[in-house]
Amino acid sequence: ILPLTPVVGVVSTCLLVASAVAQVAEPIMNAGLKLQIPVLLLHLIGGLVGYFLPKATGFDEVSSRTMAIETSMKSSAFGFLLAKLHFGQYAARVPSAVSVVWMALTGSLLAVVWRYIPVKDGEK
Repeated sequence: ILPLTPVVGVVSTCLLVASAVAQVAEPIMNAGLKLQIPVLLLHLIGGLVGYFLPKATGFDEVSSRTMAIETSMKSSAFGFLLAKLHFGQYAARVPSAVSVVWMALTGSLLAVVWRYIPVKDGEK
């Protein structure tokens, strides 16, 4: 089962992102960078704070990396679902749909980069 789990994770993430974006593709395209940049910054800053705050409070390297990935990947899909279910306005879904994309990219990028940066024995 272990060789299949990464594939299942990637396919699931792609489907989740595609579903959210497809439902609001036109407003996303119309919003342009004024929507993309703040949402990207939200996830980048979340990842930085999620790494450096635990480091500053005495957590080890592995825990700090884990918290950085988790905070950069806050559940945008849940926000999209809540907006879809509880707000009548179609536009309420747009920021969460954009956030789903940046969430997947930033969290995955952190995981890939840190996979190739080994943790030193004293930092585990």
